[in-house]
Amino acid sequence: MRFPLLLVLIAAYSCCHAQYYMFGGYNYAAINMKGANSIVQEFNVRENHSIGTLSNNFHGYRVGMGKYSRHTLMELDFGNLIASQKSSNPNQLKESAEVVVNYMSASGRFGIKPFPKEFFTFGAAMQLGAQRIRYSFGGDYKTPVNQYLIGAEFYIDYAIKIRFLLKKSQRKDFFYLFRIRPYYQVQRKIGIGNFETQLNQTPNVAKNAIEDNLSHFGFNISIVVPFISEDDRSYLFAPARKKKKRKKRQQKEAPKGRL
Repeated sequence: MRFPLLLVLIAAYSCCHAQYYMFGGYNYAAINMKGANSIVQEFNVRENHSIGTLSNNFHGYRVGMGKYSRHTLMELDFGNLIASQKSSNPNQLKESAEVVVNYMSASGRFGIKPFPKEFFTFGAAMQLGAQRIRYSFGGDYKTPVNQYLIGAEFYIDYAIKIRFLLKKSQRKDFFYLFRIRPYYQVQRKIGIGNFETQLNQTPNVAKNAIEDNLSHFGFNISIVVPFISEDDRSYLFAPARKKKKRKKRQQKEAPKGRL
């Protein structure tokens, strides 16, 4: 009972002493679709096509909102990863063939900030996503695989302040962050037998006869926009004694400002 209570107290404290922000940027994932690639290779041989390998070439985006507190990070985000390969065969009536794999997900993230004044964190996230495999023969897309997944993610990230995107008059008080976040995501295997049955028309293939796993390494590069000025951030994460000194200084300077 003590541990959940401790988490609630940490979250409550973080809400009172937090720097909120939003972010958006590029996401890369080194996903190796072994099962899907074997199905596509069989299709290429039979139909004289040259659809490429769906491995290590997933690209996409990730956007979200979160908050830095003194020693923690909490974040909600959404993103999409996609890889597509296309081929043409002039000897076929429907000469173009394309296969598209995409993974769309939302996640909740919690991180630890060991250095209060630095934008460095490490932590974990829980992902709720949907994996889809689509194909097309020169026309409408069909979706034989569409499954929902729950996975875990482990990450570290580091961000540096940048100011060149701001006007010169704002650079003293405000800033953006340039952040890079490498991660590893763990997912369960899913059956993609429907993709084999529809693409290669192979009879009696069980739904889970061929499997794929989206577990992968990746990284996210993003621009973070904090909802706070440089001066306010310094005060927010300053020790209590420095806050008292600032209040006393402001009280002394207040009468001079009114004259």
